[in-house]
Amino acid sequence: MDISKLSHGAKVVLGAAIVLFVVSFFDWFQYADIGFANMWNGIGVLAGLLLIALIVWQALRLANINVEIGVTPSMITAALSVLVLIFVAIRWLDKPGPSVANEGVGRTFWAWLGLILAIAIVVGAWLNMRAAGEGLADIRTQVGSAAAAAKSAVDREDTPAEASPAPPAEPVEPTAPAPPDADAPTEPEPPRTNP
Repeated sequence: MDISKLSHGAKVVLGAAIVLFVVSFFDWFQYADIGFANMWNGIGVLAGLLLIALIVWQALRLANINVEIGVTPSMITAALSVLVLIFVAIRWLDKPGPSVANEGVGRTFWAWLGLILAIAIVVGAWLNMRAAGEGLADIRTQVGSAAAAAKSAVDREDTPAEASPAPPAEPVEPTAPAPPDADAPTEPEPPRTNP
């Protein structure tokens, strides 16, 4: 594994994702009475799972393992990065606690750092796409063609295979029974004995 083969954007994505994974276990929220809570509560579990998927995807890219999905690797990185940011931001906004106002619950330094790292991951993914010569128009094109290919494959599976028609049978002329042979005996001859 040679990390120098990765673009600068991919290095930012991988580094920020690993640091965010570590930070996700620190206390993001402080309760006045109860204690602390980290990212891995509520919707944060989904954010954590997407973060793990992003790290694994980057590790596959680092190991030079090609996985064909129908879109480019930098687009998959970008999609996972945006999803991580969305769910980390939801977790950051949604303070834990039973009350609607969540009184007595405050965000810690680690929550702020987690949000900043999630933003850094998206910026790194954007830089990675730019290094690959891709942009938003390419995403629309790739996703559209991948969706069309998937729809075509589903349509082929749903349509029953047409049975090829059997070739027309050749006409067979009826055969009449053979007339009896006049020279042939109609009764069997008795066996002959030698005198």
